[in-house]
Amino acid sequence: MADIFRELQGKKIALVFGNLELGGAERQGLLLADYLQKVCGAQVQVVGLSSSPGRLSDLCDELGIKWSGVPFHWGLRRRLQSFSRAVRALSAIGPDILISYTRVPNMVCALGWRRIGAKLCIWNQADEGLLMNRMPHYLFAVAQPHCFISNSSGGRDFLVREYGKSPDQIHVIYNGIAAAAPQRDKAAWREELRIGEQSLAVCMIANLSAYKDHGTLVRAWKEVLDRGSFTAPPVLILGGRFDGEEKGLLRLAGELGIAGAVRMPGRIADVPGLLGAVDLFAYSSKSEGVPNAVLEAMAAGLAVVGSDIPGIREAVGADGSAYLAGVGDSGKMAEKILALLQDKELRDGIGRSMKRRIEDRFSLDTMCRTSAELICASLQRGAKP
Repeated sequence: MADIFRELQGKKIALVFGNLELGGAERQGLLLADYLQKVCGAQVQVVGLSSSPGRLSDLCDELGIKWSGVPFHWGLRRRLQSFSRAVRALSAIGPDILISYTRVPNMVCALGWRRIGAKLCIWNQADEGLLMNRMPHYLFAVAQPHCFISNSSGGRDFLVREYGKSPDQIHVIYNGIAAAAPQRDKAAWREELRIGEQSLAVCMIANLSAYKDHGTLVRAWKEVLDRGSFTAPPVLILGGRFDGEEKGLLRLAGELGIAGAVRMPGRIADVPGLLGAVDLFAYSSKSEGVPNAVLEAMAAGLAVVGSDIPGIREAVGADGSAYLAGVGDSGKMAEKILALLQDKELRDGIGRSMKRRIEDRFSLDTMCRTSAELICASLQRGAKP
């Protein structure tokens, strides 16, 4: 263990998530949890605000990280009861440090850290303020944590602009990408997804929830098929856990007459394998920090077409910003997709540039080390919010 992390040795750290399934925030938190336990010598526990195990808890078992779930419902009629239950469960763990991810866990930990008995509360702002507003309970909650981590400058700017937080209190730490070997090769993936050898394939990997904007990408795909000239029909893959939008997306594809050109395989366990089987990555969303899926695609050497929002713009940088389209603008998104699908040399060149950007700006070691250094510094200051 490095001397700079001696402050964390033996400290109890609870990382709190909305559930025990796996999304971008959970993936990043798990990588940090593993680092804090193995490198820094902390006693780490992952807590999900749901009693149902999921992929996140499975990965905790594989890594030797303790986990637990708490029955929880944020609806108005059960909110106070659920909050009290979560505070009791966290108090029983006795964490020295609370690190929370996404809106509801952030609220629970910010409002409850004193009753829980934690010495340090860190709020992770993983988007640009999705579903947050200036209602009194938000204003009060945002005033409570000791410090904030944002994975994008957009998240930091949101907290400064909407809640008057000092920029010094908000630390931008980019998501880190861990290299992983594919479980299946390109041929196996294409066979499973029924994609011919000559067909170009575009994929978006994100849970199929209302917080994304898969509908714009499906509409763009209709225009790609209508306007493009291809030797074999291209295929769009929407990979990710079904979170309520899948039926509407299937219906939309059917209404547009493109159902045969869209695949929805569900949750993707072998992300590197799927990325190695496609030609281009797309990501349509309304609000993000720096999306983990976009970074993984860049690390795989893929060019990216995405929504022109600060987090994605920050991910792809100057070389990739020309291939972003306004939120909800399916026509422009189709135009960007076509430009890259129909020019392999351009597509490959942008992909190489994206991979270099990951190596320069989004390393896993940098994310984990910087986060651990921030935790140590905050403990040493002992500052109260």
